[in-house]
Amino acid sequence: MKSSKSYLVVAFSIAFSVLLVIGLWAIYGVLLPDEGGHAHSAGEMVMPLQFRQKMMDFIEANELPDGSVAADHDEPVYILASQYTFTPNVLRLKVGEDYQLKLLSPDVVHALSVQMGGTSYNTVMMPMTITSINITPLEPGTYLGICNEYCGLGHDYMYFTIIVEEGDGHVDEDEHTDEDEHTDEDEHVDEN
Repeated sequence: MKSSKSYLVVAFSIAFSVLLVIGLWAIYGVLLPDEGGHAHSAGEMVMPLQFRQKMMDFIEANELPDGSVAADHDEPVYILASQYTFTPNVLRLKVGEDYQLKLLSPDVVHALSVQMGGTSYNTVMMPMTITSINITPLEPGTYLGICNEYCGLGHDYMYFTIIVEEGDGHVDEDEHTDEDEHTDEDEHVDEN
């Protein structure tokens, strides 16, 4: 009987110590956001209003008359994923350009899945944590970005469109590179 009481005392001591350490981490700012709203964790944490403002600035700077948003590969593409929509809803990218998508879910766990040509892009978005994914479209076309993590009754309607257009990063198959070009002199074989 005495040994079972000692195990119980040890278990409670360990549990209390863990709770104490977590509290101390918070006091010393390891878990709490700094002045800029960023926490010291594996993912960049941000307040939804800050992210929403960055997203609205991105949309305002890049919105086209048809309501789509033309992304510039030199700056992040901000996408808000909330029940049951992605904002912006139509995104325009260029073939051969590298883009960094920054996604935030302010409510529940969402996931992004996009099939572009022969490439599949997938990521999970945890609430209140910015998720970044780099994509490089290789073929022009219209692609569907979907939420593939069940997020509630409207989950089936949570998607957005990515329109990939020809761009400066595209190399036509008809164009030759230096490696492809050769002359008859290159093909000459010394028969001696």
